[in-house]
Amino acid sequence: MKYKKLTGIILKKQNYREADQIVSAFTREAGKVRVLARSLRKPSSKLNFAVQDLSETEIYATGNQLPTLIGAKPLRQFTSLREDLKKMAIGFYAAELMLKMTADEHPNPEAYDLLSEFLACLDKLDYSVRYYPLLECFSVKLLDSLGFKIPDNLHPDLDFLSKLEFAGFHRTEIESDKIEQLHRVINKFIEYILERNIKSEPFLDSLEFKVLNFE
Repeated sequence: MKYKKLTGIILKKQNYREADQIVSAFTREAGKVRVLARSLRKPSSKLNFAVQDLSETEIYATGNQLPTLIGAKPLRQFTSLREDLKKMAIGFYAAELMLKMTADEHPNPEAYDLLSEFLACLDKLDYSVRYYPLLECFSVKLLDSLGFKIPDNLHPDLDFLSKLEFAGFHRTEIESDKIEQLHRVINKFIEYILERNIKSEPFLDSLEFKVLNFE
């Protein structure tokens, strides 16, 4: 039996029928894909641990239209994201961008590496806040990688964010109130492109994140 072997980051799981789930992942080899995971909702399922939300996983699937998941091997779990509600909310916002802004089965290794690096960086933080520039940095870079260049004239710090490496974002001198402004500008631009709202945005707001004071 032929099967596909893909390395992907789990973006979303949707209940299907009585005990199955449809797993959406962004993979290095094939871009965004969806696979049917049979009996994944059962406590006895051996695949549950390997396909947790926002985890990096080796996926084995067979079939064409809606491939069936026949095996999975966890690569990186990003554990702190499941232990910190704020981090999880930020991670889900990034996952929703990948779901809504990318086409099915359209490989984009640059976007894959960007998401993987973003989650790894978020995982290492020992604190997480609503308008921390890491999320805004990711959003701008993702737009660039997908060919949606956000106009620099919308905010004076957009060009700075697009050139900022994740490894050095914590040294940014952007004032906390400007980070909030940046988020609003970027979010509105994305919603303009998509012609629909980002569902994760109200969830972020509901958590009442405090803005970090960088001074």
